[in-house]
Amino acid sequence: RKLRSNMQQAGLLAVALVGCCLVGLADGFAGLSLNGVVTGKQASGGVRRAASPLSAVSMKDWSKRATLADKAGGVEEKGFAAVGIEGDIPVIFSQKIKVPKVKQPLWRRIIRRPAPTPEEAAMYAKQPKWRRFLRKPAPGTAPEPSSTQEEEGGERMNKLQTMALAGQPLSAVAAQAGQYIKYKCKVGECGTCEVRIDGKWVRTCVAKVPPMEPGTEYKVDVRGAMVEVKGSSAFFSFSSFVAGFRNNLIGMIGFVKEGIKGGKNFEDRINKEKELLAQVAARKAAKAKAAAEKDKS
Repeated sequence: RKLRSNMQQAGLLAVALVGCCLVGLADGFAGLSLNGVVTGKQASGGVRRAASPLSAVSMKDWSKRATLADKAGGVEEKGFAAVGIEGDIPVIFSQKIKVPKVKQPLWRRIIRRPAPTPEEAAMYAKQPKWRRFLRKPAPGTAPEPSSTQEEEGGERMNKLQTMALAGQPLSAVAAQAGQYIKYKCKVGECGTCEVRIDGKWVRTCVAKVPPMEPGTEYKVDVRGAMVEVKGSSAFFSFSSFVAGFRNNLIGMIGFVKEGIKGGKNFEDRINKEKELLAQVAARKAAKAKAAAEKDKS
């Protein structure tokens, strides 16, 4: 009876713990407050407040806000000189990047109707609903492709431009333009940061901008694989569950494999120890026999 009571208490404790975890996940990721349901309307201070007046719990809105640079304007609006970039050599960084496939919900993949892009959503918001349903925008309202990114059969050409001075480090120019370059040794030995300039591979960490004739552009081709990798921000997802199960399964298989090898090695070691003990016993017996014969004589 005592064992059954302990098992029941342990079961209730486990159920309570799982319930607390589910409530925490719902509160943190589904937008539910412990004192009330958070509404979708955004307050003036960038905080989503609970619908219940008694609730003091608020949830931060992590959507991107306009920075000071966005409000003041940048190179495209004011030019290089207005934002403090000096130089007489135009440097253009070109990079072919694969267009990532947007993961669509299962029902959209079944009916083959992908979700509209942000540009299409903004366009259809000003048009009748039947046009959005039929995916037929009004004439002359279709969004135009960006001038700096050209679609090329599953790839886009990303171009970044800046100004530089002769003798300026190419790594500093790339950082100034916002071009990501992967570095490792930063002394010109490993070749991780190599880019292509005039058909030759140049190492960015030690290269410098050469003197150019007036009006000549300094073109730098960056490898498409040189992309900054960002980890997933999702705390829990089906893909993370599958990845964790896969890693644990591989680990268990490795443990079993090494255990089988270890068992065989253990048996070999025990057999060798037995052989060694037999040899030692034989030597001791031979010495004892020789000593007995010597005593008799």
